[in-house]
Amino acid sequence: MKNTKTYNVKIIDQYQSGWWKNTVEANLDCFPWAAQSTDDYRPVTTARVVTDDSALYVYMQTDETNLRMETKGFGHVHTDSCMEFFISPDPSSPKYLNYEFNPAGAMYLSLGTNRYDREILNIPEYREVFRVKTEIFDKGWNIEYCIPLSFLCCFFPSLLLESGHKMRGNFYKCGENTARPHYGCWSPIDLPKPDFHCSEFFGNLVIS
Repeated sequence: MKNTKTYNVKIIDQYQSGWWKNTVEANLDCFPWAAQSTDDYRPVTTARVVTDDSALYVYMQTDETNLRMETKGFGHVHTDSCMEFFISPDPSSPKYLNYEFNPAGAMYLSLGTNRYDREILNIPEYREVFRVKTEIFDKGWNIEYCIPLSFLCCFFPSLLLESGHKMRGNFYKCGENTARPHYGCWSPIDLPKPDFHCSEFFGNLVIS
């Protein structure tokens, strides 16, 4: 593990619309490869996560406005305007999930131990399973979704979303083929080229 950056995942009694308004945000203010871009574009992006012990609820927001959203439905969205959440819910396992979304709500999801060892999880009804909601407004866009414990337990059978449980993960903002390409993250990455599939740089996500 290369760092000890920590985000505290708050426990809530039950899901309520707008839960993120009173929740501490994680700032995606690390741009390890900004010098490689033409204009050092760094969209202001934040992430928030809570749990009610039956699911993880994720909310991300960015001030990116010149949007690209070519991908529709399930597919590779990292070339579009994109926000991502990579999570290793059970650190005793080397596997992690990568949730990736564009402003249209198109998603990509897979499971594995690294960039090359991955199982694509193409779920046709993913919008309903994860309750995906996106909003585009004048000064940016956001994404809200949930990750049910029942879904996580398909891959991590002994997982419990309870106080004190420690997970690992990272939040990302990217846009490989956008007008202003960029690669931002919450937990710093020390690699010479853009690569989000590097779990050794994940930060800590602690339920408290």
